[in-house]
Amino acid sequence: MIDIHTHLHPPRLFAAIRRWFAERSDWALETQPTEPAAVAAALHDAGVERFVFFSYAHKPGIARDLNDWLVRTARELGGAGVPLATVHPDDASYLHDLHAALDGGCRGLKLHEDVQRVHADDARLAPVYDELAARGAFLLVHAGSIPWEYVAGAGLARVTRVLERHPNLNVVVAHYGAPDSEAYFAAMDAHPRLHLDTTMVFARDSPVRGDVGAFDAAPIVAHPDRVLYGTDFPNVPYEYERELRGIEALDLPPDVLRAVLHDNAARLLREAEGVRT
Repeated sequence: MIDIHTHLHPPRLFAAIRRWFAERSDWALETQPTEPAAVAAALHDAGVERFVFFSYAHKPGIARDLNDWLVRTARELGGAGVPLATVHPDDASYLHDLHAALDGGCRGLKLHEDVQRVHADDARLAPVYDELAARGAFLLVHAGSIPWEYVAGAGLARVTRVLERHPNLNVVVAHYGAPDSEAYFAAMDAHPRLHLDTTMVFARDSPVRGDVGAFDAAPIVAHPDRVLYGTDFPNVPYEYERELRGIEALDLPPDVLRAVLHDNAARLLREAEGVRT
């Protein structure tokens, strides 16, 4: 398996994130690891071959140090973890920060609209997306402020604008695009580089699960190359295997299940590594 959506953060930032969840949610995260080697070991034990990880610059002035930490951590993990860069467009050097991170081994960019208070279609990000597309790198975007707030169709509209302006950019939308999943699937025919990840959608105990309508295999089977396995580990209030068990319960055809759990992510990573297939 390849997990396309996991979190690693420097210790002080990770501690602050855990305090945020403890104070503002009922998510029980105390038993989940935060130290990179421990996270990597837990994923390996669960059958994960590689995992994509990231942090995010929630304010100006920290992206460069975060990217340095992400690149260094990936090296320390010996290839098991693949980092995505972060940028903040309020930084004067944000394009330089991106170039340095990609040169250092990051294979794309993570954007969290709500946490970073930056819309995906912000005009300042246009040269960022151009650079990602030129390198074959991908954008993983948390569009909208789900699970905390929801404006119908707003995140999809911004993602669609990005895809229209940058048709060669691979875009992965977190959390299955929930609760607009059906609309995202409908947009795939017009946007062949639009993907969704499964993060926190199919685990039975997930607080995001209720945002998804029918748990139907049909849209995945109809778009078998557009859905990627992701979990949000270690920021999940349940056992890691719950997401996998939920996906397996869809009873997907074996080739589609393999595509979701491994092959689709492997393809994006090969392209981001400059291997054209």
